[in-house]
Amino acid sequence: MKKWIQLSLFAVLIVALSYAIISNASKQKTEAKSKDFVLQTSSEEQLALPNEGSYIINFWATYCPPCEREMPAFKASYETLQSHNIELYAVNVEEPTRLVNQYLAKFDLPFPILLDRQGQLKESYEILTLPTTLFLQDGKVVHTVKGELTEQELLTLTQKFLY
Repeated sequence: MKKWIQLSLFAVLIVALSYAIISNASKQKTEAKSKDFVLQTSSEEQLALPNEGSYIINFWATYCPPCEREMPAFKASYETLQSHNIELYAVNVEEPTRLVNQYLAKFDLPFPILLDRQGQLKESYEILTLPTTLFLQDGKVVHTVKGELTEQELLTLTQKFLY
């Protein structure tokens, strides 16, 4: 009986320690997401993602057909987003500047195109599929969409989560 109690207490201790380790790792990931990220733009300038305000980050790649289909929706929505002080950042994932600029020649996009060459921002936000769009408030993700968005969906979700 005494051994059973000792084993039970040991199991409870293991579970409690595991929970503490996992909670701490999750806290560190959240803190990492809100730290300053400075990425190069497609025009080779440096741009820091804000830690304040409302903004949207769209992760995309040139080889992604749904990403290409949703670019016109983002372009059409940009003026409306700006009128509500919401910035839009299109983050290309792990592709060379030359390839991105050739691709962008098809579009006349008014919003910043950022290059996540090493995939650090993608990893920080645990992006696994493209396109993925994040809605952020003061540096914290309030909503995530995996997959293609239409203009109406983008504006509806923006109104729901960022106004």
